[in-house]
Order: sequence, then structure tokens, then C-alpha cells
Amino acid sequence: QLLNNNAKATAATATTSDADAGTMGFGELRDVLLAMDPLNVQHVRKVNQAEAEFWKRSEGYQTKPSEQLLQFDCGGQQWVWEVAFSTGTLTKNNDNDMNLMEQLLEKIEERQIPAPAPIEQRWSSSSSSLMSPVHGNGNDGLHSWVGIIMYLPELQSDDDNDDTNTIRQDITNQFQGPYCQLVRDLNNDNDFKIASHWAKLELPHQFWTLVDLQHDLQQRYPLDKFNAARAMLDPKRI
Repeated sequence: QLLNNNAKATAATATTSDADAGTMGFGELRDVLLAMDPLNVQHVRKVNQAEAEFWKRSEGYQTKPSEQLLQFDCGGQQWVWEVAFSTGTLTKNNDNDMNLMEQLLEKIEERQIPAPAPIEQRWSSSSSSLMSPVHGNGNDGLHSWVGIIMYLPELQSDDDNDDTNTIRQDITNQFQGPYCQLVRDLNNDNDFKIASHWAKLELPHQFWTLVDLQHDLQQRYPLDKFNAARAMLDPKRI
């Protein structure tokens, strides 16, 4: 219905027919819908509502082998930043997990961030690895992981790529700028002591943001031990 009712189609949606939509998977359809107007807060809100309804209608239980069930359609190309932080112990949660999420949702509304679903949240116990974002708090430590996301429209024909590249850059600027800064501000205001997922950590473009990142890494991780191990095991830094 959103696909049919939205008259503002970008290069990524202009060639999508009703027949195409009928054969799309969930992630593909979400990508097409968001690409219609990816930075319009009201449009993104409508897509999020449609996704919530999809999951509500998909509720249920089933038992199958793990390789058949532990899968998720993540959609197309995307920006993701996932952070971890302590939320007490397995026996006594200190409510950091819910406090951060509630404040994140509140600030998204307040700052009018066009934030598509999902905002992922998961939990894990502590890790014994010194370089893990969830190291510490002993064997009983509890940590929460929160991931924010924005989707990038796929490149189509050569004629459309200039417009699509402009949109992709605008989304990138919105994600790496205001959206990620919102998470940093929450951390600074509440001292959640967030740590980035190593695979989701992007090199900052701003000098002082890079300085802050380097300082945080030096404070959190035993970089001297890491560098000594790397010098011995990977002297050519492959």
C-alpha cells in the first residue's frame, strides 16, 4: 500500500512494478520503500509502522535446525554502528539497558532523526578477552549491545547513478553526523561507557572526533599488550 500510494519515486523505485513488489522479500521491499524518501522523517515513520505490523502478523513459534532458523533478512547496503555497555550483572541488572534505549528513542524524536527500523538490542555475558568491548564485571557480568542503522539505495542504471549517489551521500552524512553524534551525546551525558563493536567502528573524518576515539581506546584497552603481541605474531602487520 505504501508503495502504491507514494507518488514520490526516486531512481531506486521508479522501475518497481506491482508484479516486482509481489515477488520481493521483506528486506527488499523495505529497501524500496525507504528509498522513496529516505531522509523524510514522516515517510520513514510510516515505513517503520508498516514493518512493525509485518512482525506482529509474523508472530509464532516453530522448531527447526539452527541453520534454518537463525537467519535474518538484513536488507541491502547499509550503515550500522553498534555499541556495547555494561548493564550490571546477570543477577542484578542496573537498568542501563532500558535507560539508554528509552533516551535514544526520545532523542530521535526530539532531534527529528529519520531513523529506520530496527534499532537492534541484544545482551551477552562478559568476555575474558582483554580486547573485547564487553570485557570485565567478572563471570556474572551482563552487557547490552545497541545498533543503529540507515539503508542506502542501490545503484541502478548509469543514467540514474548520479542522483542515487547524491542521495547515498546525504544518507551517509546524516548517519555519520547527527545520528552517531546523538549516541555519543547520550554516552557523554550519562556515562554509559559505551564501546564500539570492532567491526562497526569507522575512522572519524573530524580531527577532534578522532582524538576522542583514540583517547577512549587507550583508556579502555591494554594497547601496550596488544601492540607487543602484534609485533611478535604479525611483525609485517598483515
